[in-house]
Amino acid sequence: MKIKWFFTLAFVLLMTIVTVASAATPLKVFVNGQPVYFIPPIVRIIDGLPFVSIDAISSELKLDVEYDEKNNTVHISNKREPQSEVVATLKKAKATLYATKREGDLEKFRLEINGETRWFPYWRNSDSPSFGPRLFSEDINQDGKEELVIILTTGHGTGIMITEAHVLQKTNTNVGEVYEEKLIDNPVAIINKNVKTKKVSNNQIEITIGKNKTKDTFYEYLKHESIDFSVYKGKLVAYVSGHLSPPTEGGILITYQFKDNMYQAEKIEYLKNSPDFIMESSFQ
Repeated sequence: MKIKWFFTLAFVLLMTIVTVASAATPLKVFVNGQPVYFIPPIVRIIDGLPFVSIDAISSELKLDVEYDEKNNTVHISNKREPQSEVVATLKKAKATLYATKREGDLEKFRLEINGETRWFPYWRNSDSPSFGPRLFSEDINQDGKEELVIILTTGHGTGIMITEAHVLQKTNTNVGEVYEEKLIDNPVAIINKNVKTKKVSNNQIEITIGKNKTKDTFYEYLKHESIDFSVYKGKLVAYVSGHLSPPTEGGILITYQFKDNMYQAEKIEYLKNSPDFIMESSFQ
């Protein structure tokens, strides 16, 4: 069933430009600078505001407008744009992560968890199935509630992998308990502030973290080309090392704690071998 639906021009889109003349002059409608002509007129003035039929100008706006009479619902979509799809699930947390594929990336993330929907338009992840988003549900701050940890791969290549973590934890608000994202201190900034290196021979470097000193080889060449976030032994961690292939010996393991309303370094240690992280599947 076709019907005409009227929305304020502010809602119809910033793309639509409407010039309002005097009451005696027919209203002119321009879409992206081009005039649109319809008979009968598609603009009405209601309470002094111009309203335009979205159904009438949908083709100019490249929108599809469908009326679901049974459910008394109007669906407006741009089917020419990539549609969102499920990119990760975690049944344990009743969480489903959606995203849109575009030019090798996943973007426009939407998270549905326990009946709540959250939007994350600025998140990015590779669209390669081998580097899909990873979801964890664990009590990483020891508050008795499980947090949702989402690991995204923002860069990868020959010997390089960069990930970032997002932690959503249940927070009581005046509208009830909601999932709120918490800040995570940058692992490279933590290393730059807390780790000192000094060359002691042609093939050895001394690594100093607080009062602990370690001598090893190759660390001099670390360029932080691998930043791997994970949940390890019940904690949020980040392992920072050099090339994955050929492998660079040694790296820094940062264990995070929740303090002052953010996740910051609790422990920083140098490991001669990378930790045995469990590589969770995107679909669990």
